[in-house]
Amino acid sequence: MADALTLVMPLRKKEAMSVADFRRYWLDVHVTLPARYPGLRSVFLHLVSFPDSRWPAVDGVSAAPAEADEFHGVPEATFAAMDDLATFQAASHYQMVDGVNFLSEMLAYPSVGTHSETLVDTTDPVPDGHDGLLRHLVFLRRRPDVDVATFRAWVADDLAPALAAHASKVRRHLLEEIEVSLDHPGTVMSKPLDRQYQACVEVAFPDAAALDALVASDAWVKIADGVREHCAAVHAPLVERCIATRHDGHITLAGLRGVTVADLITQLHAENQMNPAVSRIFVQDDGLLPA
Repeated sequence: MADALTLVMPLRKKEAMSVADFRRYWLDVHVTLPARYPGLRSVFLHLVSFPDSRWPAVDGVSAAPAEADEFHGVPEATFAAMDDLATFQAASHYQMVDGVNFLSEMLAYPSVGTHSETLVDTTDPVPDGHDGLLRHLVFLRRRPDVDVATFRAWVADDLAPALAAHASKVRRHLLEEIEVSLDHPGTVMSKPLDRQYQACVEVAFPDAAALDALVASDAWVKIADGVREHCAAVHAPLVERCIATRHDGHITLAGLRGVTVADLITQLHAENQMNPAVSRIFVQDDGLLPA
């Protein structure tokens, strides 16, 4: 069953903050808040880097955003029912006011119902960021002379299936205009329409060789022709890590304890730290505990 709503949320660090400090705060302080609140089905965190992108450019199409439009992380949050977003909003005050500590900008792109779809996925459904895959988030901005219906049909019926024939994971989102659905006081929460995106495709390959093979194939020629015909921009940061903090209604170890602590527990095989009795110290709702 498709989720009723998916939010794709590019995050930009505070201007005076280093990328390293942004990541530490986001992954070890902030992420332990939203995963505890009611309403969420799943949350996936993507640490992204534009300078390290391996995504091939297409002639005549913008391949990188202006520095002022770069972002440093992209959470994806899913909600089983539309009412669940209101439930989450009502409970998440402390998450919202925390944004000002590490964010200058938080944009929320809604993708409604089947506008988000996973076409292929042979990866771990609850990633911890150590899968070794070559993963990108491919953000697409349509050409002004291409109407929305035509653009969406191309993404859903041509681009995403063409990528899925070669990738380990392809998940696409047809995005609505940015909405201020999660109010982070003190942060920028919108962009002019000509700087927004209209689709995002998560693409993961087993390794760089698999992407290189696609780019060298006849399939890429057709993909590139479609990109030129439909897109003004393709901005595809590398995903350095993808981490689930909540999955199918259950909090993960990373969501419960923060990513660094979860990494240590996993690396040291500290099974006592994953005992439900220990987890209950941090969250009292048994229904939320890791499955």
